[in-house]
Amino acid sequence: MRNLRVLAVVAAFALLGTACGSNPEVVHVTANEMTITSDLTTFKVGVPYRFEVTNEGTVAHEVMLVQPTDLTDMEQIDAMALGMAESEDLVPGATVSFDYTFTQEDLNGPLELACHVAGHYEAGMRLPITVES
Repeated sequence: MRNLRVLAVVAAFALLGTACGSNPEVVHVTANEMTITSDLTTFKVGVPYRFEVTNEGTVAHEVMLVQPTDLTDMEQIDAMALGMAESEDLVPGATVSFDYTFTQEDLNGPLELACHVAGHYEAGMRLPITVES
């Protein structure tokens, strides 16, 4: 009987751990006229994150999780993105989310949250982030 109780307790903790581990940590990101802000800029490898991006500006923006780049070809930049809230969806007042779990490769950085709508990146619309193990 005692072994059954121990087994039940172990099973309950295993289920609790699985349930808690599946919920991503929410990161609130705000896009505004030529700024990106976030309530979190340091991230851990292996932790699932949900980036909730809100456009508080007056024009459409995008927010990409990407390595800094001087590329201007949007197809190439899109292919590099680890996650993205696209400009078609991130119109003024909208909130868009994407999920990402950082990997060991991301430690090689650098990474940033950036808007590559024409002229926005050049105007400084980017936010460097840090990834730690």
